[in-house]
Amino acid sequence: MQNNKNNITVIIGAQWGDEGKGKITDFFSAQSDYIVRFQGGNNAGHTIILDERTLKLHLIPSGVLHPNCKLVIGNGVVIDPTVLINEIDMLKKEGLGVNLLISDRAHLIMPYHVDIDHHLTALQNDLAAGSTRSGIAPVYADKMYRHGLRIIDLFNQDVFAKRLKKSFGFNKKLVENVFEEKFDYSYETILNKYLEYAEIIEPYVGNVAQKLSAADKQGKAILFEGAQGACLDVDHGLYPFTTSSNVVAGQVEAGSGIGLNRKKRVVGIAKAYLTYVGRGPLPTEIAPPLEDQIREVGQEYGTTTGRARRIGWIDLVQLKYANQLNGFTELILTKVDVLTGLPEIKLCVGYEINGQKVDYVPADLESFAQIKPIYETLPGWKSLPDHIKNIDECPLELKSFIKKIEDFTGNSISLISYGPDRNQTFAL
Repeated sequence: MQNNKNNITVIIGAQWGDEGKGKITDFFSAQSDYIVRFQGGNNAGHTIILDERTLKLHLIPSGVLHPNCKLVIGNGVVIDPTVLINEIDMLKKEGLGVNLLISDRAHLIMPYHVDIDHHLTALQNDLAAGSTRSGIAPVYADKMYRHGLRIIDLFNQDVFAKRLKKSFGFNKKLVENVFEEKFDYSYETILNKYLEYAEIIEPYVGNVAQKLSAADKQGKAILFEGAQGACLDVDHGLYPFTTSSNVVAGQVEAGSGIGLNRKKRVVGIAKAYLTYVGRGPLPTEIAPPLEDQIREVGQEYGTTTGRARRIGWIDLVQLKYANQLNGFTELILTKVDVLTGLPEIKLCVGYEINGQKVDYVPADLESFAQIKPIYETLPGWKSLPDHIKNIDECPLELKSFIKKIEDFTGNSISLISYGPDRNQTFAL
C-alpha cells in the first residue's frame, strides 16, 4: 500500500541561487533520516556555520553535522571525483563521519569537460551564462549524446576503457575542430587516474533508487536538497542565462529514482533581497554604493567561485513565479539581518515593459531586459534583537515586510533566518 505519511521535504532556492539553502538544509537535517542531492554538480556551493566551524561543500549534501543522516548523491547529479574525494577527506579531517551513498547511475565529469566549459564561455561571449567553469554543461551534453561515463562504469575496467575511448575521441575532435584549441590530455593517463578514483569511492556507491524506495516505504524522513535557484532552471529560468539542469521540485523523482506520487512539503528559500552571480539582466539591481554596502554586510561572494554577487531588491513577481513552478507549501526568509539599518526597503510588485504593465515573468530574454520594476517602498528596521524567539520580538517594520511578501505571493513564511549561525532562526 502507498505510504501516505508526509515524510518527504524538498528544499528549493526560490530566487537566483545563494539564498542560504545550506543553513536551512542543516536546520532541517536534525529531523531527517536521508538528505538527497538530486541535480547539478560542484557548481553549487553550500556554507554551514556552527560556532567556530565553517564548512563549504559543493557535492556532499549539507547534513554533515548530523551523524545519523544518510547523505545521498542521486543519479541527477554530475560528479567530479577529484572534488568528491577532497570533500570526503575534508570531513574526515574535521572528525566528521562520512555516511554517504552515491548513485551508481550518476555521470562523471572528466578533466576535458572543465576545459570545454572555458572554451564554451569564450565562444558564447555575451550569451554565456556566467558559468562556474566546472564542466557542468559539457558533461550534461555528453549525457544527452549518450556517450557519457557513469559511476557504475568505473567498476568494470573493460567497459570503462571502451566508453572512455568514445567520449575522449569525441571531445578531442570538438576541442580541436570547433574551438580550435589544444587538447592536452592523454587517454591512458585519464584511464589510470579514474580507475584509481574508483577504488576510493567504491565503498560509498550503491543503488540509490532501491535504497530510497525502501526508506520511503518504512516512513523514513527524506529531505531533498536543491542546488541553484528557480530562475536558473534550464527550462523555466532566464534562458540561456541558466544552469544546465532542472532545479525545480519536479526534478526530485527523476534525479533520485524514486516515485513520489503524493503530497510533499516543498519549502522555498528566499533572501530578503536578491543576489545573482551570472550574466544577464537583473531588473531590481541596486546601484553602488548601496550595493557594495549590502554585499559587504551579507558577505555576498560565491562559495564556488569567490565572485562578487550582484545585489537587487526582492522581486515578488519573480518569487510568485517560483511558487507557480514549484508549488511551495511554505517560504523561509533568510538574511533579514543584512538589511538592518537601511532607512527604506524596496519590494518589486510589478513590471513595466515598453509602457505596458505585466504581472508575470516573460520567457523572452529581450522582453526581460526591458523590464522596469514597479516598487513599493517600506520603512526599514533600525535594529534587531541579538536573540529572537518569535515574531512578537521583531520590529514593526520587519513584521510589515514579512506580511507584504506573504500577501503578494500567497505563501506563508514559516521560518526567519537573521544571521549565519544555525541557531539564528525562529519560527512564525
